Amino acid sequence: MKSFIKATLFISVFTCMASCGPSGKLADPAIIGQMKHNIVLFDPVSRIEVIGKDNLNAKSETASAEAQNLLKEKICTYDTGLGIDALHVSEDLKEAYAVQDDIIALADWYINTNGEDLSYIEIPPTIDSIIESSGRRYGMIIYSEGFSRTGGNYALEIAKTVGIGILTGYVTVPFKNSSSIYLMILDSKTDRIAYNRCTFGEYNPLSGKHVEKQFKRLFKDFRTE
Repeated sequence: MKSFIKATLFISVFTCMASCGPSGKLADPAIIGQMKHNIVLFDPVSRIEVIGKDNLNAKSETASAEAQNLLKEKICTYDTGLGIDALHVSEDLKEAYAVQDDIIALADWYINTNGEDLSYIEIPPTIDSIIESSGRRYGMIIYSEGFSRTGGNYALEIAKTVGIGILTGYVTVPFKNSSSIYLMILDSKTDRIAYNRCTFGEYNPLSGKHVEKQFKRLFKDFRTE
């Protein structure tokens, strides 16, 4: 999958903490009711890049693993409104890689289509089989990607921004951190994606508080508050 980060990208301050709208939003409360306590959660997948010297970005296995573990920790304690009480973590290495590849492929479809219409995509067989064997009807997958700048890189970019601002009279500020989280709920009965939503913005993918802020947007359709 191509890197989604352009190291020279600058985003205006007023766009910070933006969130993309809900695609495939469920309007029927009865369907939402069917999902409650009827979902198995798959181990989240994360891809986090670090932008450092010379404005070069590269995937960080350490940061990606940390972000993945944080997502799993928070999703197991956060009140999603769905009563998630089943987590599937593949013990078989071959199955684990297959599930991870399927989640990345589904997220890639989401990203490339902007989540506009995923209803025609069939659930991958491996994931479908796991959902059915869990005794649940639905499966939830979460994929996150983002980046973080090193302190030196961010200071340099700020200095560049100030210099450009002096010349042009217009100042844009680079994101220090960025996080996008993609949520999909899969229906094993119909073999289709029943619900999908994403959030993105200047969130730190390694901050528990920022993850919870994104979760508040992701699960707002299921919460009563």
